[in-house]
Amino acid sequence: MRLFRTVLAVLAAATLVAAPADAGQSRPPSDPAGALLAAFDNHAIVAKSSPDVGTFVFDLIRDPRFPGRVNDIVVECGNSRLQPLLDAYIAGGDVPDVKRVWRETTQPSCGFSTHDEKLFALVRQVNKTLPAERKIRVLAGDPPVDWSRVHTPADFRPFEDRDPTIASVVKTEVLRKHRKALMLFGLGHLQHDGGSAAVARLEREYPGVAYVVADHFGFTSDNTRLEQRLGSWPALVPLKGSWLSTLDTTYFPTNRDYPPGTKGYPGVDAYLYEAPADLLLREPLSARAMLDADYLTELRRRATALDAPPDSIEWPEVLFERERTSGILLRG
Repeated sequence: MRLFRTVLAVLAAATLVAAPADAGQSRPPSDPAGALLAAFDNHAIVAKSSPDVGTFVFDLIRDPRFPGRVNDIVVECGNSRLQPLLDAYIAGGDVPDVKRVWRETTQPSCGFSTHDEKLFALVRQVNKTLPAERKIRVLAGDPPVDWSRVHTPADFRPFEDRDPTIASVVKTEVLRKHRKALMLFGLGHLQHDGGSAAVARLEREYPGVAYVVADHFGFTSDNTRLEQRLGSWPALVPLKGSWLSTLDTTYFPTNRDYPPGTKGYPGVDAYLYEAPADLLLREPLSARAMLDADYLTELRRRATALDAPPDSIEWPEVLFERERTSGILLRG
């Protein structure tokens, strides 16, 4: 009986996601960077899930079209209290302690990430080639916590909800100044239907201001067939009017519960297919951070101040063990 049910399920899936007639044939090269930049024609904000699963964001920033369309990049791994430090570094200044920007956020994982460290350095280099009026600003979106003042969980409580700070930074530094920004955050902060999430907050005052892009990490089932249907990569696929919008929401890794029968990727405008899931690699932890004894001691102090459970990622050892036992592939 179990085998019979399995066969029926496979046949049903095959009917739903049958490969297109041109599967396997060559297709014209896509321009996902151009498609994303075109979204700025009608939106002040393009909000993309981050960190990137590949090189798309870095290639986008290197694209000569980027500075003419985008004024600011707003990042998750940046303490907004240290914006002057970040501004000085992005402007080309000698800022040896710039790592404080991502190490002093509310998120311990930011301190071990290399994504934003490389992104800041790249923007700094790109700006050296640009006239003053086209230089790109990087905005730190994390709450302005001062860890030297955090000694108890109560001291940290005002900084736990990050979305108000994210929305405030974008509203003050981007929208009120009539600028345009690329937002790079976890998708939960960006979806239109996110309730109290940053983009949803902004759109209550600025309706339709954002274009939201989700990265492809793999479909939750029938991944091989669905990826075949996506076709060539890299590609930026709009949800509206595409076959993706007809898929049951359970095919997408939403991490949220939706009513049965919900279709498409709720709160998302486009889907970035950078590569098949089996070719996507995990981001390694920063060796520089892992070997910094003073920084690890400070992280343990913060975890103690927060009464963090021993299995939480506030403890660096938990992150290290997770890295040791995980595969290099996203699915490893």
